[in-house]
Amino acid sequence: MTDNEQFLGFVKNGRLQLLLPESKAGNVVMLTEMPMQAAIPAEAQEIKIERHEGKAIMVSGRCSGYWIYSAEITDLASPIVTAIVKKIFGV
Repeated sequence: MTDNEQFLGFVKNGRLQLLLPESKAGNVVMLTEMPMQAAIPAEAQEIKIERHEGKAIMVSGRCSGYWIYSAEITDLASPIVTAIVKKIFGV
């Protein structure tokens, strides 16, 4: 069992603007495959998400500061679902 959390966000300017969980809503983060305890910078394994610009995505990982560590994109919203997410969250 992992301690990973689920995050819903909207890709804007190549970064993930978090919508859920509510405690993190509004934060802008980057994604890395790197685990939190790694001895090298998170940037070394950054997951580039620019190709998903304007879309809602679901990510699993551990959030700390401006990074989601051990990140994995678990779902990518279709254009219809992205439009619904924008409407619901006022993005």
